[in-house]
Amino acid sequence: MSSELKKYIKERNQALSTLDMVWLREHLPRGGSDEVIICAAHKCRYETTGIEPKLRHESREWLKQHGYHRMFNQAFLPDGELPE
Repeated sequence: MSSELKKYIKERNQALSTLDMVWLREHLPRGGSDEVIICAAHKCRYETTGIEPKLRHESREWLKQHGYHRMFNQAFLPDGELPE
C-alpha cells in the first residue's frame, strides 16, 4: 500500500471517528444536505474495520434510530456483531 493511500485512510478514519463535517462535506456526496452527509458518514463508520468498535456500534444505533439501513440496503448484523 502506498504511503499516500495510508495517509488518506488515516485521515478518513479520523474524520469518520470524530464526524468532522468539514472533511465529510469535502469527501462525501457532493451537493447533499448535512443530513445526507451525516447518514453517509454513519454508514461508512459502521462498515469500516479501521474504526473503533464502540463508534461503529454507535453508528449502527444512529442509523437504526433514524430509519436507515446499512450500505446497499443490507440488514444489520445481530447485536454485538460488526461487519468485517
